[in-house]
Amino acid sequence: MTSIDSTSNDLAQRDHPSRLFVEVTSRCNLRCAMCVKQSGAAKSMDGDMLPETFNALAPECKYLQALVLNGIGEPLLHPLLEEFIRTGKRLMPAQSWVGFQTNGHLLNTARCSSLLAAGLDRIFLSVDSTSPELFKAVRNGGSLGHVERALAALAQAKKEHPGNTLEVGAEFVVMRDNIAELPAIIAWLAKRGVSRLVVSHILPFSATVANQTVFGINTSSAKYFYKAWSDKARQEGIDVARYFNVLWKYHKTPQDLRLVSFVRQMVSQALENDIPLHVANLIGGDDVGPVETVFRKAEAVASAVGLQLVLPAVRPVSGRACLGVKQGGAFIAWDGKVSPCHFLWRSFNCYFYGREKQVAHKVFGDLSKDSLSWIWNSSKYKSFHSDVMRKRYPHCPGCNVYPCEDINSIDFENDCYGETVPCGDCLWSMGLLQCMGQEDEHGEFDDCCDAAQRIDKFEQTVHLGISGLV
Repeated sequence: MTSIDSTSNDLAQRDHPSRLFVEVTSRCNLRCAMCVKQSGAAKSMDGDMLPETFNALAPECKYLQALVLNGIGEPLLHPLLEEFIRTGKRLMPAQSWVGFQTNGHLLNTARCSSLLAAGLDRIFLSVDSTSPELFKAVRNGGSLGHVERALAALAQAKKEHPGNTLEVGAEFVVMRDNIAELPAIIAWLAKRGVSRLVVSHILPFSATVANQTVFGINTSSAKYFYKAWSDKARQEGIDVARYFNVLWKYHKTPQDLRLVSFVRQMVSQALENDIPLHVANLIGGDDVGPVETVFRKAEAVASAVGLQLVLPAVRPVSGRACLGVKQGGAFIAWDGKVSPCHFLWRSFNCYFYGREKQVAHKVFGDLSKDSLSWIWNSSKYKSFHSDVMRKRYPHCPGCNVYPCEDINSIDFENDCYGETVPCGDCLWSMGLLQCMGQEDEHGEFDDCCDAAQRIDKFEQTVHLGISGLV
């Protein structure tokens, strides 16, 4: 086995992917409301990955840091899952890992022992509530009792395999209906052997859950920028909240003209400093205080019970490259199609920030026709990586003309900056969505997603220098 060179930060520009997200099956035994399978545009033929498709990945395994064996389906439904795990472990470097996320409903002690014997390193269960009724509502067809049985089976299997290093984790999709349960579910999980909980916001794939989001719309940089200008306005006797009441008045008073001039100067400064500024959103406000309060309680509980808690940002983060690309990820569908990131793994409709959005599946190759190495190093794929890593894309929801024709078309060509990647309108890129497999080679998540670091370095710089802007 070869060793992983983890000293470089240019994983996206290497000649081989550093982690693979492999959808071994798109079939599932549940019908979860927050799943992309519930999107009308996501309807496609389900299937299991063929052994020859998985074996086509073998030449790349010696370069991997991680192999994540799930997509939109339930991995435990694939009859060759353990064989895939064994193959990965045999070919990958010693310090790399193999894992997957599961709803846990097919786990019993025998299956857990089988997975451990195959060499599984990580398994994360989806747990969104400790209330049997709410769990069943969120995970249609699911049962909290099955999850509890799965955790007990994993604990028993670990006892029967002394010396194993299997990490048992969980993922929690935070929504308006279940956010209050987060602190309690941390204690519940810790008692059942879970050592890490990854929390993600919901990306609504159907209109029925479109009102379940709890994240803000304005970036932290915009928030701090606007606060500084609002403070200055108050000092000068200007009421910014009246801006839209006077903007279209035909006859403006001197005070009205002073207000309009002030806001235009503010917007001009924001543009000069590349700060996304949606004036109407900022004036209206987006109160994420209650979410922050729950997150702080959750952090306290996690610290007390010794569970590692990975929280998402509560406001969009700008100036940040997608982790799926940044960490050298390639996303393989069950039929061998190769995509660049979570967001573009398939076509779907979703709902956020008050509108319906269509996303088109982006494919760079097919393993039935070309090797993954050839696809990864193709000029088209390399160009995509470079465009994403430049981080030169706008924060679309922070724009006064959002949604515009550039990003509201399924045939996305370029945004208002001329960039050909749709990262400016992607919740993964904004730090709001996260999952197993996003951490770096040291097991740490990107600092802008860390609970104590919800403002990234770019936004901290803006905050510290804000007085110089006004």
